[in-house]
Formats: sequence, structure tokens, C-alpha cells
Amino acid sequence: MSRPPPEEASRRPREGSGISLDAEGRFLHRGEPITHARTLEVLRRTFRREPDGRYSVSIGRECAYVALEAAPYAVLAVEETPRGIVPRLFLSDGTLEPLDPASLRLGDDGVLRCVVKGDREAQFTRAGQLALGARLEEDPPGSGSYTLLVNGRRWPVRRPR
Repeated sequence: MSRPPPEEASRRPREGSGISLDAEGRFLHRGEPITHARTLEVLRRTFRREPDGRYSVSIGRECAYVALEAAPYAVLAVEETPRGIVPRLFLSDGTLEPLDPASLRLGDDGVLRCVVKGDREAQFTRAGQLALGARLEEDPPGSGSYTLLVNGRRWPVRRPR
């Protein structure tokens, strides 16, 4: 039986590393927040989806799977822009990305979610949801249904059935 080259073997993510990502987009190690700024920078920069659909991070030659409490990305905040302009989202990996209003939906748990980076799910943190919630309008009034006005078009916030 042949062995993979050493660089490929070390790239295979390790199981049971104790690294996780919570619903607020914070990296944890065995349940404790990781707070070291440079470590967080490396974790955010190397966070990626593996071919099997799971997510991993790398530090040096070490690579480990990340246990996800919720979505792989969290919306931490919403950039201040004039009403009606596409809002940009501050994501947990440190990037800024425009909201795709067609992907905005409300989960069964009452938390907003959307699609980022083409096909990845993001869950809004409390702060992110409050910021975007200020832009939502109940439409029609009293219905419990909400829309987001972007570029002159009203985008409905999809709800669970």
C-alpha cells in the first residue's frame, strides 16, 4: 500500500482537535474562546471548506477540522449605507461582502440567514441582526412579513413554512 507524500499527509485535517466555531462567529478551543489576535488572524485566513463539505483551519503544517455550532460564517455587523443601497456585511472571517437580498431568510429559530461567498451559509449574530433589522419594513403593516428595499426593489425575507 502506498503512502501519500508527507506534505499531503500533513494537509489532511485532524479529527478531534477541540477547535470549534460558535453561532457568534467566535473560534473556541475545547469550549474556551481563542483570544490571541495573531492566532485568530491565522484561523480566519485559513478557514476553508474541505472536499467532504466539512471545514478546517491550518496553523503551519498542522490542519484540523472545525466543529460548527451553526453556519460556517457569521454576520457580525452591517455597514452603514443609505437606505435602499445594497448593505455590505462584515463576516466572521474578516471580509466585507454585499448582501444578496434574494438569499435573505428567517430560520425556524428566528435568526436571519443569507448566502455568502457564492454558496456558503451565514447566520446573523445578534448585533448583525439588529443592524439589518433596522432596515426591514413590515409589508404589509401588521402582517408579520418583512421586506428589504434595495435598489428600488422590495425583497421579501423568506420565512419558515
